[in-house]
Amino acid sequence: MKFILLFGALLFSTLYSSQSTSCSDLVSYAKSEDPYPDRVSPYGSTMIAKAEFYQVEGGGLVIAYLKSNEYDYSGKPYIFCGISRERWAKFKSVGMYDGWGEAFHQYIMDHTCDCN
Repeated sequence: MKFILLFGALLFSTLYSSQSTSCSDLVSYAKSEDPYPDRVSPYGSTMIAKAEFYQVEGGGLVIAYLKSNEYDYSGKPYIFCGISRERWAKFKSVGMYDGWGEAFHQYIMDHTCDCN
């Protein structure tokens, strides 16, 4: 069991740190490790259509669907790596009370994945 956890952590860190890693491979890996992500649909946000948190060995991954304008209801997906469960929880709690955009900039934005 320890070998599997170690292998998963090494694979995630390799995918996360590699400049040639494709974003779709990273997302596929996260979805295979956590098929039931924690999701938020920030009602009333002019910036975020929805966000999903995937818990994987070696860290968390967030896919945030950012709006191009106030009438964009689906958003464009952007991937953020190295998000801890605690950081995700703070994003959700602060977002509900102080605004989703502010919470996103405070807890998620600086963790853009290095993938293509």
